[in-house]
Amino acid sequence: MPTTDTASGLTPLTKLHWYHWLVLALSLALTVGAWYFSSRQVQEKTQAQFDFQAAQILELVQERMAKYEEALWAGVAALHMLEDDASRKDWKTFATSLQIENRFPGINGIGVIHYVPLKKLPEYLAWQRQLLPEYALHPAHTIPEYWPITYIEPEASNLKAIGLDMAHEHNRFTAAQKARDTGNATITGPITLVQDSRKTPGFLFYAPWYSTDPVPSTHGDRHNGFLGLVYAPFIMHRLMDGTLENTNRQVNFSIHDGTEELYNELTTASEDYDHNPMFTTEITVEMYGRPWTFALHSSQIFRAQHPQDQPFLILIGGLLIDTLLLFIFLVLVRSNERAVNYANKVTEDLKLRQEDLERAQKSLKTRNNELLEANKELDQFAFVASHDLKAPLRGIYQLSQWIADDLRDKISTETSDYLTLLQSRVSRLERLLDDLLSYSRVGRKEGQPELFCITERVQQLFELLSPPDNFKLICNNEVGDINTLATPLELILRNLIGNAIKHHDQSQGVVTVNVKMMEDFYQFTVEDDGPGIAKEYHTKVFDLFHTLKPRDLVEGSGLGLSVIKKILDSYMCRYHIESDGIRGYRFTFTWPNEQQLKARLKE
Repeated sequence: MPTTDTASGLTPLTKLHWYHWLVLALSLALTVGAWYFSSRQVQEKTQAQFDFQAAQILELVQERMAKYEEALWAGVAALHMLEDDASRKDWKTFATSLQIENRFPGINGIGVIHYVPLKKLPEYLAWQRQLLPEYALHPAHTIPEYWPITYIEPEASNLKAIGLDMAHEHNRFTAAQKARDTGNATITGPITLVQDSRKTPGFLFYAPWYSTDPVPSTHGDRHNGFLGLVYAPFIMHRLMDGTLENTNRQVNFSIHDGTEELYNELTTASEDYDHNPMFTTEITVEMYGRPWTFALHSSQIFRAQHPQDQPFLILIGGLLIDTLLLFIFLVLVRSNERAVNYANKVTEDLKLRQEDLERAQKSLKTRNNELLEANKELDQFAFVASHDLKAPLRGIYQLSQWIADDLRDKISTETSDYLTLLQSRVSRLERLLDDLLSYSRVGRKEGQPELFCITERVQQLFELLSPPDNFKLICNNEVGDINTLATPLELILRNLIGNAIKHHDQSQGVVTVNVKMMEDFYQFTVEDDGPGIAKEYHTKVFDLFHTLKPRDLVEGSGLGLSVIKKILDSYMCRYHIESDGIRGYRFTFTWPNEQQLKARLKE
């Protein structure tokens, strides 16, 4: 039985009490929970990264195939521009201009397949043998129509393909028919190209070619105007090498067309191959009429960049804490009085900390009030400074004007230039004060939403800026009038239109404002046809007082885009600049709709 210490009133403990076990159980549950949730979080985060890498692989392959498709349709367009009897030389000229070896890595060539009905075969052969006497179709087959490869460039590396008839083999023939019947670009099932000495998997990419004129006597179907195909042969491993070089990649993959393998780097010979990948997935996409199945595995690089030991460390740390708690409880049981004293000391410390916290909160409240008062004083100072500084500036300007008038007939050219420069810099300083005042007030006085007539307001701003006579404004407004905060939006539009006018380097130009409704915001675009902005300055132009030209060559304070950036940041809007650095400039930004604006004003 426990005995009571009458002097202290404490009851010593001889074993762990129920609440000790409860604390240990809760601590252990917290450790396991933290381990579980951290494991799950790490797993989800890593899974999301793997899914992103896998999607990027698919996107790159699809983008490259779309680029090759463009090349085929370019060939179709070229054939439409040429005569029906376009020669081998004509096709070589087109292929040379296309620069396929540089612009389309992974492609084996680009060629023309003519559709030749049985009755036109003699005339077709006679036509081709005029320039290539040894031209012949191969291999032989029993189908009463022919789909021979007539031209292909570069010809030297594809000689074996010239005269090859697509009708001799099922995959080639069915895909060619499908392209003809659908009018869409189509790829074949897996084949082995005759020019591939390694006999690895490949495929052909077709684009159909039609004519609205009567078909020639040498080829074509007079019923539907079908003349043939523009095609490109691909060896799969060369295509992948040109699209996704297997170096420093986080994902390895293979591609199957149905059950047939097209490409496989899920082997021990592949760089950074992981025998036991952290993640795998299989995705089937429709690739120009063929089901391509991508099997994707994470690589050793992925494993190295996404360590999984954090949950384990949390678990070990938690168990160490639980062990420490058990040790502490055992010490408390053996020294109850020391534990009570320790608890009293901790309580006293907590009281002191609470008092410190209360004092800190009081001090923070005081500082917050001081900050609000300082902001008010800063607003007043900015207003007074702006207006008080303008008075002597206007005096200086007027004085320089009087000097120029008094000395009109006696003043030297150099002195006149100095006076003009003085007046220009006084005007610029006055504008700088206005812009500084606007910059300091951004986000402080928002006002209330009001009806904003976009088209009318944009036209008014344009006219107020006094553009040259040859400048034109185009406003494409798809949203009509909106309820919004007029002052900040008008300030943004005025600065952007003003920049488009004053930075233009020609006597005439066009300023275009486009407004359209997106999912939950408005999108504004202001663009002009003036000088471009180099990419390295797309971020620097938002800096305070930054201009792309010397101060004396451009009107402005260098604060316009800084004010715009501050306004858009305060409303959490997105914005970006687009320009090729040579001609033209486009500034796009989002603006909150009425619902978003009301929610913000309530905060």
